[in-house]
Amino acid sequence: MTRRNSQRFEQRSEHPLTLDYYERALDELIASPEKMAIVQDNVTFYAQQQHLPKSAQAALRRFEHFFAVSDSPTDLRRWVLEDSYEGRKFRQFPLLFKGVLPSS
Repeated sequence: MTRRNSQRFEQRSEHPLTLDYYERALDELIASPEKMAIVQDNVTFYAQQQHLPKSAQAALRRFEHFFAVSDSPTDLRRWVLEDSYEGRKFRQFPLLFKGVLPSS
């Protein structure tokens, strides 16, 4: 494998503010589990959109599968913040948490 090809497969690090957003949103879900309905509504809304990037579609599928087996905010936090391939895929669509955090 040439140097050029190996660079293509290097993982990009996530921006710290993005991870901070997920942590705050997931903490809010744990504090107010009734807000899980907001995330579920967002998943339903965005699943109906026709023109989404493949990464957003993959994230939607993961959230749909998650909500099929669990509705626990603690489980969602564990899956989203996991430092793995799956965790990164969950974190590819931050709009799914729109409306969870109170406006400042």
